[in-house]
Amino acid sequence: MPLLLKKRSITTRFSIVTVLIIVAVVAISSITTGIFFSKNSLEDFYGNARTQLSEFSDSISMFFGAKETELNVFSETDEVKAADSTIHSFVNEVGTIQILGYKKSPVEENIRKVCKSFARNDKDIAEIYIGTKWGGYGTNFDSSMNGGYDPRKRGWYQTALNGNGKVMITDAFASTVGATVVGITRCAYDHNGDFIGNTSIEVSLDTLTGILDVMYFGKESFVMMVQKDGTILADTSKDKNNFKNIDDIGIPGLRNLLASSSKSGSIDIKGETYFTEYITNPRTGYQIVAFCPKETVFEAFKNTLRTTILVCAIFGVIIAIIISIVTRQIMKPLRVIRDGISETAEQIANGNANLKKRIEIKAENEIGDVAASFNVFSDKLQAIIVSMKQSKASLNDAGAKLTDATSDAMASIEQISASIKNLDVNLKDQNASVEQTSESVKKILESIHSLEKLVAVQAQSVEEASGAVEQMIGNIGEVNRSVDKMASSFETLESDAESGAKTQSLLQTQITEIENQSKLLSEANTVIANIANQTNLLAMNAAIEAAHAGEAGKGFAVVADEIRKLSETSSGQSKTIGEQLTRIQSTIETVVQATQKGVQGYAHLASEIEETDAIVRQIKAAMSEQQEGSVQITDALSRLNDSTHSVQKASKDMTNDSRVIMEEVGTLQNETSTMKHSMDEMGISAGKINATGDALAEINVLMENSISEIGKQVDQFKV
Repeated sequence: MPLLLKKRSITTRFSIVTVLIIVAVVAISSITTGIFFSKNSLEDFYGNARTQLSEFSDSISMFFGAKETELNVFSETDEVKAADSTIHSFVNEVGTIQILGYKKSPVEENIRKVCKSFARNDKDIAEIYIGTKWGGYGTNFDSSMNGGYDPRKRGWYQTALNGNGKVMITDAFASTVGATVVGITRCAYDHNGDFIGNTSIEVSLDTLTGILDVMYFGKESFVMMVQKDGTILADTSKDKNNFKNIDDIGIPGLRNLLASSSKSGSIDIKGETYFTEYITNPRTGYQIVAFCPKETVFEAFKNTLRTTILVCAIFGVIIAIIISIVTRQIMKPLRVIRDGISETAEQIANGNANLKKRIEIKAENEIGDVAASFNVFSDKLQAIIVSMKQSKASLNDAGAKLTDATSDAMASIEQISASIKNLDVNLKDQNASVEQTSESVKKILESIHSLEKLVAVQAQSVEEASGAVEQMIGNIGEVNRSVDKMASSFETLESDAESGAKTQSLLQTQITEIENQSKLLSEANTVIANIANQTNLLAMNAAIEAAHAGEAGKGFAVVADEIRKLSETSSGQSKTIGEQLTRIQSTIETVVQATQKGVQGYAHLASEIEETDAIVRQIKAAMSEQQEGSVQITDALSRLNDSTHSVQKASKDMTNDSRVIMEEVGTLQNETSTMKHSMDEMGISAGKINATGDALAEINVLMENSISEIGKQVDQFKV
């Protein structure tokens, strides 16, 4: 590739670079445009979907709001408020009953007229009716009903009851007219404010699906409306999905999508990515979801990107052609300069250079400046060559003189080098003897150092062992004091445990006495109950006798009635007292059992305290023996420490004496090294002088050769 570039002209190179820059600009522009438009396309979809879904949600709210208003008007009509038990009920009937086949009460006829009037005026109403608390059912429907139909057991009826007079919206269900509907229901009251039943309007889901079909988000997009329990109320892509659960339509992850807090997202449907946006209607709780394929969302972006790339490519080709033409015009003067320089270089290579030739270009720009600079260079080179020819003869004379001087200097340098070599041999022998002496003294000093370190380590170990033993003795004393405190605490604890056991035993005795007293109260209550029963029988007999006596026994009958009431009151109170006594006895039994466990626990605690106290006393005895042994070890370590200090002092004295000897040997060695270093430097200097002489000789030869070569080259130029 580098060779190919060298053979290409500047115009070709410049055109190639221009094309590459244009391609890079087009690529960067395409990428930037792609990122911007792809993001913008996705945001447009989300924004458009959010707007349309919000408008549809508002339409749903308005739709149901209008139906709620109709239901409120229907519920407040005089005909509905007059509903009673005369409205026909299908609860106790069987088979199929024709609504037009049975006789209706005036109340039901009036209600049916009102229902039909509302249904005629509003085509969205599939059915409007009232279900009464007596099981009656009044509707605008004229066909038939199934026997056993009880409106009070229907879901819409229960939903209305939960509203307590407010309008409620039911989940979708199958209506009696055979359509899938959503119920709008509420409680109904008569003119006195008493509950008489529930009214309801059913709206077919076909109406809501028709509203959804109006929305459009692009090719193959669709909208789905889902109930709170996951039931699909409307699907504009597939009608067969209506009234199915979202888990049963083959879209994995749809439930998680609707449960997420983010309203915008994406989902995979049969291997294709769909972008989604959903909104929840606040009135009904329905979730309305918009689905749009990824290809549809980015279709406008891809078309724009293709157009942008095509326009940029055409624009780039045009610019490349224009730049190529302009560059060729600019490069014409440079070709003239190139031809002139090439001709001069060829003459120089052939040994026949003419420095009198100049380049003639009349251009007041950078190219003209280059030509002028080349001419100035040629003038300067011509002057230099003339000067070099004049200096050629002078250099030949100087070279001859330098050769003679170099020969004399080389002879003197050889004599100095021989003398330095003899002196260097003598100094090497002396330095070897000094080094042997120094090595012997170093070995002695190293042995003394090793002995001193061993003694220091031994002294430190003895001191650490002595300190550790003293610390152990202190710890043993502290343990003894802690053991004494524990023994004292155990004695107090044992005394408290015995006192607690006595108190618990006394409490058990008192509770037993209370239990016996409660049993006596229970027996007394039983006696009172028996007396109340006998009194009641007596009162009944007295009342019977008073009835036999007629007018004469009325006063006695009043007394008998009062006695009977008193007997009933006494019997009721006796039952209450009996129940309270039973609960008291149960509580006392529980307390007795807990008290018995407490007595056993105190006994076990006292036993454990005695065993622990014995163990603590054994520990105290062992600590005392350990403390006596530690004192003996401390005395022995103290004597060993004194002996170690004496050995350490003698070792330090030997080290000081050895250091004095080593310093003297070092001084002698330094003086010998200094002399040797001086001789080495003299030898090096002599070598450098010798090398300088050789270099001068070589320089002399080179100068002769260079002068001859320069003469040949300079003679080639015509000045």
